This record gives sequence, C-alpha cells and structure tokens, in this order.
Amino acid sequence: MTASVDQRPRPIRDAFRSIGSAIALLGSVTTSLVGWGILTQVQGDAVTGLLGAVPGAVTLVTTALAAFGVLRRAEPLVTPIADPRDDASRALVPADAGPDSIAAAG
Repeated sequence: MTASVDQRPRPIRDAFRSIGSAIALLGSVTTSLVGWGILTQVQGDAVTGLLGAVPGAVTLVTTALAAFGVLRRAEPLVTPIADPRDDASRALVPADAGPDSIAAAG
C-alpha cells in the first residue's frame, strides 16, 4: 500500500508555506508602518517590492539546486556515447553478431 499524497511528509510545501506566511506578515507590518507614518509611501513601496521578489528568488535558488543535484547524482550513472567504458575504465566494444546469434533470434 502506498500512502496518499496528503498523508506523506511534504517538506518543500511546508517550507513554502512558512516563507509565504513570513512574507505576508512582513507585508502587513510594512503597511501598518506606512499607515502610522513611520515609513513614507515610497519606503513602503520599496519594501513591498522587495517582499514580492522573495518567492521568485526562492524558486530560482530551489530550481538551480535541484538541477545541480540531479547532475551530481546522474552524471556517474550515464555511459557516454562518444567513449563508452565499463566500471574498470575499459573501452566497451560491440558484441559480435555472428550467424549463430541471428539464427537464435529468428
């Protein structure tokens, strides 16, 4: 039996939710500070713009880390077509497809 999507741990979603909650809180605080006159409207707009860029930056970093992780894990498992070698770095050669192998396949 496999666990449903709702029952298994979801660390990426949880991290995104916590980042989203923090951004929402900071946005509310910024709006309040502008309303109270502690920040000017221009300063409030600058902070709000910066907060709006955070999800994009998080996505960019996460995507880059995922791509490099896949590269690091997959690269050693792939046999290059230009110079295929075995685990002992010996060149791989094609199997001899003589008449016996053709008769057995047919």
